[in-house]
This record gives sequence, C-alpha cells and structure tokens, in this order.
Amino acid sequence: MTYSAKQPSNDLKQIKAVLFDLFDTLLLIRVNENIGENCLKSVYKFLSTNGINVSFNDFRRVYSEVRSQIYERMSRNFEEPHFSVRVSQTLIKLGYNYDSKSNIAKGAADAYSEEFSRYIYLDEDAIQVLRSLRSDGHKTGVISNFAIPECVHRLTTIYGLRELLDIIVVSAEVNKRKPSPYIFEYALNLLGVNASEAIFIGDEDCFIGDTPDIDIRGAKNVGMKTVLIERKSSSLKEEDKPDFTIKRLSDILKILKGE
Repeated sequence: MTYSAKQPSNDLKQIKAVLFDLFDTLLLIRVNENIGENCLKSVYKFLSTNGINVSFNDFRRVYSEVRSQIYERMSRNFEEPHFSVRVSQTLIKLGYNYDSKSNIAKGAADAYSEEFSRYIYLDEDAIQVLRSLRSDGHKTGVISNFAIPECVHRLTTIYGLRELLDIIVVSAEVNKRKPSPYIFEYALNLLGVNASEAIFIGDEDCFIGDTPDIDIRGAKNVGMKTVLIERKSSSLKEEDKPDFTIKRLSDILKILKGE
C-alpha cells in the first residue's frame, strides 16, 4: 500500500461513509478486446430477430455515429442518457420509428447487458471489505457511470453486493455522470453525510467516453477524501492525484484504521 499524502489519524476518524466505483473496483472486467463488438452483435441479433432488416455493418456504422454524438455532448454537460436512447436514435436514422421507451429499445439494452455480464467477475476482497466496513459502522455505496442501470442493479444482486450497500447510484438514472459534482452530491445526500465525512475509492481504468481521472477528480472537487486502486501503472495530473493509492481493495481497511 502506498500513500500520496499521509493523513492525520483524526482526519479519518470522521469518515462515516465509504463510496466505491463499481466496474474494475468491486466488480472486475475480464480483458477482452472484442467486448464492445460482441455486445453490439448481441444487440444486432436481438433487433434482427424483431423486425429490423439492416446489415450489421450499416447498424454498427450508424450506431457509432450516434454514440459519438452522445459522447461529445456528454463531455460538455456530463449528462448520461439511457442506452435505449442511443438505440432509438440509431433505429430512427435507419428508418425505424421506435422511441427509447419501446420494447424494442429496452430489449436491445437487455441484450447488451446480457453479453456484457459474461465478462464480469467479483473482486476477491469485495465482500469481506464491505462486511468489515459495515460492521465498523460505516455507510457504504456505489457511484457508477453506466448507461444501463438495470444491468448494474442485476449484477450487484447476483454477486451479493446489493445487500452490503446502502445506496447504488447509476449515472443513467440521475442523468449525470462522474466527474459532475451532482452525482457525488446526490449520493452524499442519500446517505445523509457531508463530503468531508466520506471517502471515495475509484480506479484508473475507463470505458469508452471516460477519462481515467474522472473518479478522483470528481470526488476531490466536492471535498471527499479519495483513494485510487491502482491495478496497473497510471499517470494522473497533479490536481487529479488521490489522497491514497492502494494495490488491492482490502487496503482501504488499513487506511481507515490509520495503519
């Protein structure tokens, strides 16, 4: 375990809540360079068996255009529409009038989730860490950037995390994503704690549309203590460096105990 700054022990005694990023923090993603393509193929398979008659190449091309436009807006306003919105916009451009609330758009999101879930597994320390935190009286929660909230809720249930978390906040449910202050403040309000009473654990990996520093920067900007779980070497700007850097999830328990 390494520290970017040694915190006074009494500075951490006031911590009442421990918040985590989800993917590549509590839940890990198996390395597979084709994960995005495979998820998109699952979406296409669902659509093609439900009356959408276009080639995969045309679907992928238009979907990629729509996604790029959404990510460009997202980089400016941090708004996160549900995955079904990009499906709906893609289909409309292809000549099929399905809105984001339609069963077709929702089914496509489910198809993406099902394929994505095949690559997920539980961090070996996650359950023990959450149990220890709760037994020590800490509130726990997740703040996740993800366009399919239903997938997040299903995976946290499957892997036994949900019962150990007081809150789960997903960007597409609140239409704001990290590093926007709104999503952090929303989570803190749900827990009933101040930013100075909370610590956030994030990672250096990222999905398309993210930058590796979003977890740390966002949490620091609202006044939370920050921890980076460094599973591989990373380089962050000085203003984005965390209060602590750890190599494995269980090290957070040592930090809170001042070890």
